[in-house]
Amino acid sequence: EIKNSGKEEMRGRAKDKRTYEDYDNLDLKKVVKINSRNAQEKDIEFANREIKLEYRDDHGRLLTRKEAYRNMCYQFHGHGSSKKNEERRQKLIEREQQESKLASRQGEGSVGTLGALKATQKATGKAFIVHKT
Repeated sequence: EIKNSGKEEMRGRAKDKRTYEDYDNLDLKKVVKINSRNAQEKDIEFANREIKLEYRDDHGRLLTRKEAYRNMCYQFHGHGSSKKNEERRQKLIEREQQESKLASRQGEGSVGTLGALKATQKATGKAFIVHKT
């Protein structure tokens, strides 16, 4: 299962246009033509649905248009990116996962500097802390 938090984090190469506008909903009524004489009820029901195509990698991350195209080309031609790029991408994914784990722990309010700040604010009842150096 892939968890979708609603808004995806932007990612891609530095020179890419980092947009996910390509993943708009697709109205099948406008695309699919059905002959109503030969069509069954299920066909008509499926044609009236809206679908949304999203391209995701093996880790469930939403891909940009360029990344999705690159992956489809690799799959079609039967080869992948270089070993060096794969290692770099794997390190990046691991770092993102670690950062998300830390962020979720800090959201609890018990770990890290933010947790200490919140605890002090709660104890003093003030929105600020005087820092003495």
